Amino acid sequence: MFTLADYYELVEKDRNLYFKLFKLVPEEIFHKSYDEDTWSAELIFRHLLSTLNWFKNLVPDIDFEDTKLGFQYGTIPEDTVSLQDLEEEFHRISTAIIEGIKKMTPEQEEEMLDTGFSERPRKLSIAGLLHHEANHLGQVTWIFKRLSGWSDQDIREKLFGIKPTKEEK
Repeated sequence: MFTLADYYELVEKDRNLYFKLFKLVPEEIFHKSYDEDTWSAELIFRHLLSTLNWFKNLVPDIDFEDTKLGFQYGTIPEDTVSLQDLEEEFHRISTAIIEGIKKMTPEQEEEMLDTGFSERPRKLSIAGLLHHEANHLGQVTWIFKRLSGWSDQDIREKLFGIKPTKEEK
């Protein structure tokens, strides 16, 4: 059975791959926007950090200090944050979240919560946040490929050592 903890760990694994990917290119790519109407990868990750704070309302008995590296939706921070600082902050918060998710009982997962958007089972609210992050990681991919000039094959090769097939050459 695929659990909420499995889902969280899957999204976290993807996030960590993106951190690894950005370490392979010049740092300015992480901070640069593709055009004036898009966020940079840094801003997307900072937005995702802010949403991790919502887990405190969804996962029983977890506690962590709110991130100071995120920003309120509708505002844009004037400062920049390094990839390393963001990665460390995600790790700090994710550790608390995954431990809390793993401790939840089936009854707690089914408990109805008023999230401010709707009333729904806790597990659907958590899955919704994870889906939200996965969507934003897709945006990060798009931005990365546009700014770096890398193809999907370049990414597979650099991250996983997968060489192109004869058909792809």
